[in-house]
Amino acid sequence: MSKKYIPDNSCLTCDKGSSPCRLKVTHHNNTKIYGEYLASEMDMIPGENIQPMGRCSATGGACQFEPIYWDKTNKGVKVNGYKLLFEDANLLCKKGGKIKVDFNAPSGSSNGALTGAGAGVFTYGDYTNTLDILQRGTIYDVENGKISLVRPNSPTDYRRHGNYGEMKDNVYHRQEGYRDIRSEHPVINIDKPTASGIDGAYARRTTLKGTDTKYNTASIANTNNGRELDTRWTRNHIDNGAINPADEEAFARANNNGTLVREVTRVKPDGTMTSETLNDRGFKATRGQSEALEIQTSRAGGMMNSVRSSLRNSKALTALSESNFSQAVRSSKYATGANDGLFKASQAIARSPALSVAGKVAGRGLIVVGVAIDAYNIYSAYEEEGGFGEKTKEAVGGAAGGLAGGIAGAELGAIIGTAICPGVGTVVGGIVGGVIGGIAGSGLGKTIASWF
Repeated sequence: MSKKYIPDNSCLTCDKGSSPCRLKVTHHNNTKIYGEYLASEMDMIPGENIQPMGRCSATGGACQFEPIYWDKTNKGVKVNGYKLLFEDANLLCKKGGKIKVDFNAPSGSSNGALTGAGAGVFTYGDYTNTLDILQRGTIYDVENGKISLVRPNSPTDYRRHGNYGEMKDNVYHRQEGYRDIRSEHPVINIDKPTASGIDGAYARRTTLKGTDTKYNTASIANTNNGRELDTRWTRNHIDNGAINPADEEAFARANNNGTLVREVTRVKPDGTMTSETLNDRGFKATRGQSEALEIQTSRAGGMMNSVRSSLRNSKALTALSESNFSQAVRSSKYATGANDGLFKASQAIARSPALSVAGKVAGRGLIVVGVAIDAYNIYSAYEEEGGFGEKTKEAVGGAAGGLAGGIAGAELGAIIGTAICPGVGTVVGGIVGGVIGGIAGSGLGKTIASWF
């Protein structure tokens, strides 16, 4: 049977190391196969692809990984010129260790519907990913003239400026691998009323960061509780529940001992972003210096943003979004509670390396396993018929149709769900649409293939 490949963020274990780590795929040249970055023979660089794995039993000291090579690769399939790794590949270390991938992916079925449904479930079943899609969608609409930062009939109401900037700050830090550790649900409504507070609170390994977002020329303000982002101001917001309880103690400790990174994220009217580092008194740490920030979007991602925007801003979905029904749903305490619950759950998963890796790998494994089984079914049909006969054509059509239908169904379902209630509606619509689309697409693909 066909072997699976290894997706980005898979969990690695070493038979000589005391701690697992995640595999970071970097030698992909922005090339995805079935929507995933897959590991190649070059993804073995210490500190870049693989982090230290605790204490080494071979040397008796801390892990000082020295890679030799991955032993099982597919010579016929390459990305960026490098051979892809098979699921049972081992990375050998000069110290004597053997690193392997440790994941349990759900088993597949014998038709293309699984692959398509898996793509939909993975995309919208991960709430962090859903938040990213929603925020990137609003950012796209603002920067492409679909949403004005001036509210209708409210030229002096600047809430959209702040919410737009905060979304950009969230997306940038998510892209850079930071966990969102605020207790408040991220902004997904451009018209959300503004309130005083910490705009961004993030954690990445041992780094803790607090940010304040300013649009254009707005400046850091002095308040009754101190200067924005200074030690006293930050402590006041921590005491008032601004930080997720699981991270509150560490964030407070960093605020007090001077290790908290304090930054102002400045967003200009043309969409460019810069970051300015502040000291613990809320003033610039370096005079006149700032760092340019950039939200990265692949060519495929840009195309998806365009398609989603066209559907989202169509007359039918705009009418649905503005209907009394949708307004009542999204303003209800049940919808708010569901969104908060999904966000808290995503934070708990992100805090646990084991849960985070298991969730991501399981979702990706669902797609990869489905693709492998589809390939096996196509090969079996070809062998049975001794050529490209009816069964082979049916297997090819079912696989292609299931994948296309699942992805399309998930996207359409998510967009409709978002029009009713961004957040929980997006998730439910995406999953249901993916399953329905995968099944329908598989059947349609088989039918079309039989015409040839």
